Amino acid sequence: MTAKVTAPQALYHGIEQGQDQHRALAFLGIPYAAPPLGTLRFRPPEPLAPGGEINATAYGNAPIQDPPPVTDWSIHRAPQSYGEDCLNLNLWTPAADGKRRPVIVHLFGGGFATGSANVGHFNGAAFASANDVVLVRPNVRTGALGFLHLAEHFPGLDQSNRSMLDLAAALRWVRANIEAFGGDPQNVTLAGMSSGGFTAAALFGTADGPTLFDKCWLLSGYATRIQSPERAAEIAADFLTRAGVAPGDEAGLAALSAEDILRHQAEVVAVNLAERSMPGGKTLGIVQDGTTLPRHPEQALRDGALKDCPLVLGRTRHEARLWYATGRMGTVDEARFRQTIARFDGDSAVETELARWNAAMPGADWQAKEEDFLTDRIYRRATAANAAAQRAGGGRAWVYEFAWAPKPPHDWLGATHGSDESFVYGLHDIDKVPVALTDPVGARAVAAETEAALIQFMRDGDPGWGADLRVFGD
Repeated sequence: MTAKVTAPQALYHGIEQGQDQHRALAFLGIPYAAPPLGTLRFRPPEPLAPGGEINATAYGNAPIQDPPPVTDWSIHRAPQSYGEDCLNLNLWTPAADGKRRPVIVHLFGGGFATGSANVGHFNGAAFASANDVVLVRPNVRTGALGFLHLAEHFPGLDQSNRSMLDLAAALRWVRANIEAFGGDPQNVTLAGMSSGGFTAAALFGTADGPTLFDKCWLLSGYATRIQSPERAAEIAADFLTRAGVAPGDEAGLAALSAEDILRHQAEVVAVNLAERSMPGGKTLGIVQDGTTLPRHPEQALRDGALKDCPLVLGRTRHEARLWYATGRMGTVDEARFRQTIARFDGDSAVETELARWNAAMPGADWQAKEEDFLTDRIYRRATAANAAAQRAGGGRAWVYEFAWAPKPPHDWLGATHGSDESFVYGLHDIDKVPVALTDPVGARAVAAETEAALIQFMRDGDPGWGADLRVFGD
């Protein structure tokens, strides 16, 4: 069955046609900006030209990417299409009836290079129907197309953080149009997972970003890990050299195939979590370029940018384990752990920090110590620092740790990076989450708690616990 919605003029296309998924209506692949093709390839999103009716009954393209490998514990993903023409969003609503329901806009994660709003463990219809809310999932550009900092090499391409600007364009679409789909344009929660969280949080430091949403819930991605323009320019120079494109040669840049872009972006970034996430790390990501991002987002929190916007910061207990589980970390011995400490804290801190982790984890091997160190440096400290900055700026902040761990055969994964996302959204498609199937009763119980906290936050701006750390699933 299909369903039609007469939308306001701001929608650009007067009528949206979507699917009736029985429990909710689904409107899929709705464009929210012009296709970033041709001369728009490395430029900020442009408004859509007025047009005719959209058939929103099928997913649009996900951003171009090399999908991550599949394991027996990976979230199940359906086949999907990829393309540079990917500025589209998916929307689920109980009814397009003019009722002003809470809205959540969720940006996927994927290390700034992969991810999609189309597939995975979300059951948008079930989540929207069970909670009487509207869920919006935008696709945005990733990898070099979304983040490569070209300003120092191409004077005409002086706006970085295109993925962040794509998200801002999607949020503007929501503000302008969501009421026609049964949502409240004045009650929009912005959410992001991992690189989606870092991208969402970057909006805190922009001129109008904080006006585009009313609440924010971040999962393992925060107002941190911001590249300097100098470091970002070095990574871009490496990319251009490998691609054989001279600075200023926009024709050469435009001539690169999607395959070329994916190959060269993989060559200029690290897979090791420490090398990626250390200060000045070898990664694509958000750049404080002074134009699209004039101030550091954590400083923006201290300055009160979100004083009227409640903020939840989530992490998992064993964040860094994912990188070891997927074979991206190599062998860890004492020398390697010392190197990792130095990358984050400097050579002078190595002996002190080594002694601290040896005392805290007696009998643990070097991999376990390095893993916990990285979880602390990248995630625990970030949640604490962001919460302190938000409170210093006069805003409200809550922090949680997700501790639920699967049972055998996947118990060794613990509560790894990203494992909370399925639970926060209610685990409505448990069959797509192999780790949850090791303990479906326990998993569903924890999911009921986390989903209830999210929905309460969307409705009231308070997830239901105080200033102390909330632990789910311990």
